[in-house]
Amino acid sequence: MTLPLTGIRVLDLSRLLPGPFCSWLLADFGADVLRVEEPRAKPGTDRRAEQARGTVSRTKDPALVRPFDAVSRNKKSIILNLKDEAGRRIVHQLAAASDVLLTEFRPGVADRLGIGYEDIRRTNPRLVYCAISLYGQSGPYAGYPGHDPCALAVAGVLGLTAVDGQEPAFAGVPVDDIMTGLHATIGVLLALQGRQLTGEGQFVDISMTDSALSLLANASLQHFTSGRVMRINRKNPSSGVWQTKDGRYLATTNVEAHHWANFCRVIGREDLVPRQYDAEHREELYEFVRDTFLTKTRAEWLGLLHQPDLETQVAPLHEDLDEVFDDPQVRHRNMLLELEHPEAGKVKHLGFPIKLTGTPAAVRSFAPVPGQHTDEVLAALGYDAATIADLEARGAIGR
Repeated sequence: MTLPLTGIRVLDLSRLLPGPFCSWLLADFGADVLRVEEPRAKPGTDRRAEQARGTVSRTKDPALVRPFDAVSRNKKSIILNLKDEAGRRIVHQLAAASDVLLTEFRPGVADRLGIGYEDIRRTNPRLVYCAISLYGQSGPYAGYPGHDPCALAVAGVLGLTAVDGQEPAFAGVPVDDIMTGLHATIGVLLALQGRQLTGEGQFVDISMTDSALSLLANASLQHFTSGRVMRINRKNPSSGVWQTKDGRYLATTNVEAHHWANFCRVIGREDLVPRQYDAEHREELYEFVRDTFLTKTRAEWLGLLHQPDLETQVAPLHEDLDEVFDDPQVRHRNMLLELEHPEAGKVKHLGFPIKLTGTPAAVRSFAPVPGQHTDEVLAALGYDAATIADLEARGAIGR
């Protein structure tokens, strides 16, 4: 079966999650992704480089981790030293035959290395050059370093986590890394479609902070129209996280009036139906619902609240990933893939979050170990074995 991105060649110079997440989605749908990795640092001398080499684990050898690394599957790997002139020359050669180039350098770094957009564009004017950075390519913060929480902080998303006297807190997962990766993917696909119309590539400027601000799509509307923002995690009797009799948790989102009414009927308190948004007694109602959920186990509540003829909004809250990947809905949607690796045996991967009926995604290869395809890629560029050995000896490449 032909995948929708078959024939699209992606040169991925990114290191941390947003860029590799983007190229993961592209690779799963058929793009030929070449991951450019850094030479292995001497142990303990460059912790950042060591961490960047293993997307999944910061402690294990990449060769052991990679079979389980869904974000790096369907890709090839070459090790290039971008501080070496020969390494940068190889980037230009690869870019000349690529459709997309991904970077995550701080603004100005790629230009200083001679692999910025204008440099690469002279090599290949049809190239889509996607640059991911914390604050974008311009502005007073553009040169500052940072990660996901910094973008969420500036965008006000972390501020919205503070309710009822609580302090702002980090999210439990890298929300903005993933959001940025999605925006980069969309940007790349839009630019590729634009190339179909114009014949030219273009520069795609993806800011993690801009991506974080997109999370305010609803909150910004409330702010601009009323000056207030509804905090979705404040104490609310109709929507919240509730502990049950067996110490487990449920989440409810009975925002719609009929779902709240059905919930009240299930617990035998129809008198509470008109009091869903009773601000004066909100704390009292919240405590009543909290105490009510403590009277039955999670399974008992799910049985009561998932009745097809008395619909309410409730879901089991999974506290660990073993429970997540045992969930029947997760299993049914094939979001857990169990694959056979030639050396590691059975390994588990995340499934495909985008489902196409005509040209679905596919696992074509496992994540490569660093530099697995260095020889193959350089040979395709015309380098002979002696030249490749010389480049390795001078530290320009790794194998």
